[in-house]
Formats: sequence, C-alpha cells, structure tokens
Amino acid sequence: MAELKDMGGSAGGAAPGGVMSKLMSAMDKSMGTEAMAKVTRSADQMVASAKSGGFTVTKEAADPIIKVLEDFITRVSEMENQFVVLFDQPPPLGGHEYGKVVAEHTKEAAIGDGSARSSLYHLRLILERSREALLRASNQYREQEDSVRDVFRGMGD
Repeated sequence: MAELKDMGGSAGGAAPGGVMSKLMSAMDKSMGTEAMAKVTRSADQMVASAKSGGFTVTKEAADPIIKVLEDFITRVSEMENQFVVLFDQPPPLGGHEYGKVVAEHTKEAAIGDGSARSSLYHLRLILERSREALLRASNQYREQEDSVRDVFRGMGD
C-alpha cells in the first residue's frame, strides 16, 4: 500500500508526513479516545452516585437541565446520522494510488477511532448518562421527600 505524503513541497515532490499527519495528531490530542473514555467514566460515576443516593436534586431543578440534555442528544444523533451518510464510503478521489490512499485516510479520519463521528458517539453517551443521573437523582429526592412526609403523617396518628 502506498504511503500518504504531503505534496506541498516547492517542486511538487513528496515529503513524508506533512499536513495529514499534523492534522491527525491534532485531532488525537483534542478528541483522543483516552480523553473521551475518561469523560465517559466520569458520567458513569455520576450515574452510580445517583443510584446509591450520593446526590439528589429536586425535580424542579433537574427538569430544565434534562430538557437541554435531551435537546442536545437529539442534535448529536442527527449529526451522527449525517456522518454515516457522508462517510460510509471513501470519497471518490480518482483511481490512482495516491487518490485511493487519501480517500481511505479521509474516511478513517471521519469515522475511525478518535474521529469526529467517534467523538459524537461518546458525547451522546455522556449526555445520555448525565440525563440518567439527573432522572435518578430527582426520583430519589422525591422518594426521600415522600418518605419523610409519610413519617410525619405517621407521627400524627
């Protein structure tokens, strides 16, 4: 397989690495799989905390935030669908070897690990888990409130 090279040299000569490798390196730093995994684990910890009663929130406080999260989940899902349509196949850049290599790298950059599509997937998971944590925390708050109310009602008997 041919190696991807930067054709931006002064005489049109091939220079190893170049623009594409710099782009991929920058994307890896900003949207790296480890960074996304770390944020996803934090969202999981928030859900676990809410499940165990580690935090509660009133329904009135949680509902507007949940609504915003749901709106973003919808938007991110729509963007994910657009990536599937746009990048399911490598872009047609010609039948020559360089065009094939660039097309395959473009596809991988769009949908592979560390790509925008992968980042959208993880962002959606984080949003969904944040929503779940708030739903659980607001339900637990309501349950605690109901329990306290029942105790006071029982005291009046």
